[in-house]
Parts: sequence; structure tokens; C-alpha cells
Amino acid sequence: MKVTVRVFGELTQILGRRHILELDEGVTVGTLTSRMADEAGLKRQGYLGSYKVGGSELAILVNGRNIDLLDGVRTALRDGDDIVLLPPSAGG
Repeated sequence: MKVTVRVFGELTQILGRRHILELDEGVTVGTLTSRMADEAGLKRQGYLGSYKVGGSELAILVNGRNIDLLDGVRTALRDGDDIVLLPPSAGG
């Protein structure tokens, strides 16, 4: 199956902006983020950059819905899903 991952904020420096990934059926958000961390050479388990996956600072959306409203990092992904990784932003 294929999913699209869009990355925003400072995570783009580590992960890039957009990915179309080929995944096995039944992959979860947690598995996806671990794979992306591995491919980016990140060593800290359960984190993307300085953000804990499934933590309150990093919003992860699947088809526009926050995973906190779904099954968290255990949210199963399906063919064609659109995943957004959205760290907090500072501005003014």
C-alpha cells in the first residue's frame, strides 16, 4: 500500500517535506514514524527529532484527524492515507 506523509515546521530539516511511502498492510502510525526516524538516522527511540511520537507536542494527523482521537500510535494505516506531522510553531 502507498501513503503520503507531509512534514511541517522544523522537522522538514530532518525528514524532508513530502514522502510517498510503500508500506506493508497493517502498518501503524508508530511503525511508520519509527521507519522514518531510522531512515533519517535518528537514534532516540520513539522520537522524531526532539518530539515524542504520541506526545502532546507533536500533532500527527491521519486524513485530517488527530491520532489522539483515533487509536494513538496504534492507529492502523490504509492505502491512500494522508499523514501530516505537525510540530508546534512559534510566531507572533
